Amino acid sequence: MLGLVAVQSFGNQMTGSFWIVYLVSRPLDFRIATLLWVIAFLTAALGVLLMARGRPIRARTSMTTGLATMAAGHFAFAFLPASWVVLIGGLAFGIYLPLFWLPMNSLLVRETSPANRAGRLAAVTATFMTVAVVAPVLGGYLADAVGFPFLFSLGGLILAANLVRARRLVRPEESFSYVIDLRRMGSRTALAFAGQGGVDGLLSVATPLGSFLLTRDSFALGLLFALFSLAAGIAAVVLGRVSDRVKVRSPFLLLGPALSLPACILASLSLTSLDLGTFAFAVGWLSMTSVVAPSFIYTILVDRMEDSIPAVTATRELILNTSRTVALFAGLIALAFGGGVSALYLLVGGVILLEALAK
Repeated sequence: MLGLVAVQSFGNQMTGSFWIVYLVSRPLDFRIATLLWVIAFLTAALGVLLMARGRPIRARTSMTTGLATMAAGHFAFAFLPASWVVLIGGLAFGIYLPLFWLPMNSLLVRETSPANRAGRLAAVTATFMTVAVVAPVLGGYLADAVGFPFLFSLGGLILAANLVRARRLVRPEESFSYVIDLRRMGSRTALAFAGQGGVDGLLSVATPLGSFLLTRDSFALGLLFALFSLAAGIAAVVLGRVSDRVKVRSPFLLLGPALSLPACILASLSLTSLDLGTFAFAVGWLSMTSVVAPSFIYTILVDRMEDSIPAVTATRELILNTSRTVALFAGLIALAFGGGVSALYLLVGGVILLEALAK
């Protein structure tokens, strides 16, 4: 399963890191380009609601359909005009998210136990982040050497190959019945997931746009994105193992947001002064600290609802994608009123504090 996640992460990170950069360079107004993620996350939230009706859904069919849709989205970036890509690419990514990740997360969580849960779930995050160290560098090199259309087409081919692997790996009889259960999740944990989703949504725009403002070199952008992913991967693995060893989760919920807030302020200031070195340091710092709390929020919820893993994954994905959408709308409002990309990092600094509420 981790191999499937690794290949999936590689294909998406190699190309997805440059989606916003590509759209803005077409040129497309960055506020219009941001709608790509608004459409994607809103579609994903609606998709979770459609899937979470208590009916059995075959994991293999769901995952391969999601992968096929995402592969089509990559090809849309390669061949469609930028204005159409915002709509088609956003819809493709939004459809893919619940179809692939609801069964994938259910399968992954089922392989954990209370004794190793935080470490193993952190290992999933670390796999995603570690692969993303190499992928953006290669993506930046290919974008410079052979152009964005080739890069996006290659991403589509990688996902198509992973589709074949998923069909071989997941048993055809495997199925899950998803439901939304906000009551068992609890209001504080729901707010913590809302904070995580808000951070995800804002950073999906703030980091590529901020990087693009400071350098237009695709290879240099790839190196920046790789640095950020490496920092996040190291933090996820180390802290996950520490948590399993000491059997305590709550200190890590406070540690991540507390250390992230100064990094957000520094990133915002570096964009105001157009200081690339300070920006790279600040966002690397933020990448390392912002992944601390989410792994533990998820672990706490799984510990509480271990008897209903499909409900855990569906409820979590609904809140994450809804909050990503709402946060991006807030970001668009800030941009419309002249706040600039630096204002997005200040929003991240406020939203990330919600993660400390998990209980």
